[in-house]
Amino acid sequence: MNFIWESMIILLTGVCLIRIAGKKTVAQMSGLEVITILAIASTTGHAISEQGLIKTIIALCSLVALLLLIQFLAIKFNFVKRLLIGKPTPVIQDGKIIMNNLKKLRITVDQLESRLREHGISSVTDVKTASIEITGQFGYELMNHAKTVTLGDLEKMIEQLQSNMLQQLHAIEQRVSKENIQDNPDTQHNHINEIDI
Repeated sequence: MNFIWESMIILLTGVCLIRIAGKKTVAQMSGLEVITILAIASTTGHAISEQGLIKTIIALCSLVALLLLIQFLAIKFNFVKRLLIGKPTPVIQDGKIIMNNLKKLRITVDQLESRLREHGISSVTDVKTASIEITGQFGYELMNHAKTVTLGDLEKMIEQLQSNMLQQLHAIEQRVSKENIQDNPDTQHNHINEIDI
């Protein structure tokens, strides 16, 4: 019966430690985080079979503590980040594929184009920059001509059009009033008298 209770305690400890490790660890894992999660799973499996509750909990806590320490050091020191976590690798710059980096990543042009299509991008020339992130995900920025128009962009355009139209209407009104004054000398004389008064 102790076997069941110990298994449940180990499971709850694992869940708590994954929560402590952070949402990022579960959502977008780097190589270091994947290894830590696999080590937690392996340690949990051995603990259930060998019934070493205290040792297992200490081992699990040590793994997560090491992960958190490395993540903290990676924030403070760039060389730790580069060494243990890695950095994004650019694969497209100004609409051109960086072939050397593709070779380093062991990705073919077809695989890269497949990733572009997954994100709704039909041509490499539409991409300003693209990289393979440390999590293996594909990050990109589109060229200006390929970007979609947002609601904020539309509102700015409408405001600008309204402003331009108001300026043009004001200029037309001024021109018309000047022409009316020049065409009608009586109005011009009355206007001068009104100014005198």
